[in-house]
Amino acid sequence: MVRRNGRPTRSQWFRVGPTGKSRPKAMADRPLPACVEAEKLVLGSLLAGYLEPAHAAAVVSPEDFFLDAHRRIMAVIGELAACGEAPNYVTVFEALRARGLHEAVGGLGYLVDLEADGLRANLDSYLRRIRDTAVLRRAISAANTLAQECFNAAEPPAGLLTRAEQVLRTLADRAAPDGRLRSAGQIIEDAGGLDRLVRPDLFEPGLQTPWPALNRLIVGLRPGQLIVVGARPAVGKTAFLGQIAASAAKRGKHAAIFSFEMSGSELLLRIGCAEAGVDAHKLRAGHSTQAERERLLRALTELDKGLRIYDEPSATVGAIRAACRKAKASGRLDLVLVDYLQLMDAPGRRENRVQEITEISRGLKLLAVELGLPVITGAQLNRSSEHERRKPVLADLRDSGSIEQDADIVIMLHRPAESPRNSETEVFVRKQRNGPTGAVLLRFRSEFARFEEPAPERKYASEVADD
Repeated sequence: MVRRNGRPTRSQWFRVGPTGKSRPKAMADRPLPACVEAEKLVLGSLLAGYLEPAHAAAVVSPEDFFLDAHRRIMAVIGELAACGEAPNYVTVFEALRARGLHEAVGGLGYLVDLEADGLRANLDSYLRRIRDTAVLRRAISAANTLAQECFNAAEPPAGLLTRAEQVLRTLADRAAPDGRLRSAGQIIEDAGGLDRLVRPDLFEPGLQTPWPALNRLIVGLRPGQLIVVGARPAVGKTAFLGQIAASAAKRGKHAAIFSFEMSGSELLLRIGCAEAGVDAHKLRAGHSTQAERERLLRALTELDKGLRIYDEPSATVGAIRAACRKAKASGRLDLVLVDYLQLMDAPGRRENRVQEITEISRGLKLLAVELGLPVITGAQLNRSSEHERRKPVLADLRDSGSIEQDADIVIMLHRPAESPRNSETEVFVRKQRNGPTGAVLLRFRSEFARFEEPAPERKYASEVADD
């Protein structure tokens, strides 16, 4: 190793020798970019039948996988699919055993474990991750080769740089997003026909809220959507989110609430009392009746299977993603709720809180797309509208990073200060990416911390002048 004054020369940072088959050693012996976990999830989903081999092959090839075992498994899956045979842990194992490769990939047990971890969710993000890390490894290999050839100086620089440019152009094309331009016919075909393209809600209805008037306006909560529920303090964000979660659980769905303002026991008691129509204050004070306690127990029992509450102090998108992936892999997650966005932490340090909120809101949107389910988050509004005694608008979110831009739907709750506590609350849909804006009226029952629809003739706040 050549050193000058105790410091390594530049040539030390370019190591060319292989560390395995087609594996260049990276600069300064740093590990090569890879996402083995994404490879496992994709292979498991292929083996479980959740991901079509043709769809995966349009994004990645066996050579894109980092581990030799994974490359071999992916190659066999592609061959089986080409022959019209469904790939699963049995058929793949038999094909590998016929070639004497079954032990090299970890045996039947490894294939069974892969299939058990398969996801039903949208796996495109994992496919892109595999492709992108493969491109980075090839770029490192090309850079190492170019560096070695530059040291050797075996040909004029112009020729070296021309070849390097060609290699980089090929890699850039490979890294282009999806690399697939679809015609109108292909888009309609992928959607399952024109009717599904125009009205997907008729074939796959979104999750419903407890309030029919709001459902008519937003046509349910759809997979991949980020829904933001904004309000000033004490207007009812937590109650609103809790009722949506409880409604989903009672319909046989699985909802996960990530609570960063209340403990799990506090939140569960509040949701249970709202569903049972029990005054939580009287209950805590010991003034509830036996009938009320029995109603509460029945409500909590009904929510037991479908409701999960996360109240750990690690309030990051990464922590939420890890918990959601595990629940989704077991088929027990249809809806994610976060209470609330501004209480979350962003990893690392940013210049200001606005940048942190921007990263958090973008992370929640990506989570909704990655897992293929709706994510609802509460958000605190700026106090300017409160001081000005006006109804909240989208501008009241703008000091909080890119929340407005990332959200597919923005709902804002408003209860005038002069209204009695058991009063009408205006629920404004200030943004809906693929639908109209509007408003509905709900009645807030403060003793139960519960929103209810008022009498039919008073349902629509759009009949009320909106400043």
